[in-house]
Amino acid sequence: GITDDLGGEFSSLRFIEGDIGNTDDALFGDDSGSDSIAKNTLDILIALHACDTATDDSIWFAIQNNADIIVTAPCCHHQLRPQIDRHSNKNPDHPLADILCHAIYRERSTETTTDAMRALLLEIAGYNTQVFEFIGGEHTAKNVMITATKMEAKLADDNERLIKKRKRLIELA
Repeated sequence: GITDDLGGEFSSLRFIEGDIGNTDDALFGDDSGSDSIAKNTLDILIALHACDTATDDSIWFAIQNNADIIVTAPCCHHQLRPQIDRHSNKNPDHPLADILCHAIYRERSTETTTDAMRALLLEIAGYNTQVFEFIGGEHTAKNVMITATKMEAKLADDNERLIKKRKRLIELA
């Protein structure tokens, strides 16, 4: 593969391709051969334009396997949209009702809310998280990237900060 062609310092690099939603321990091999990857040693997870909940599955997989770095470029945001649609239809007196009555704003609000919740979940899980536009809007409307790097244990274990973040996340739900 690619790493064999690169050789040298890249010889231990492994790319694993698969359906993240159906991933299990078999992905890491059986620890019997040189190509096996030890559990909980995921260095980096990259999920580019992972549609709908595939981004969430990727983030969860990375957290569960103690990834050092997580890079995602979310694509579709269908999971939260029906909830926002129902809420906006049932609450015409809500302060945002005049904004959410337009489908395009419900769509954009859904994307922003979903990705903000993903970033918050990563922070709660002990990651330093950044959200930014990675390519100009003239190329694609799906141009948000979420990156997360594992924090040192002493920084990640700030219980008061985590309790506040969890509370705010619950309030969003």
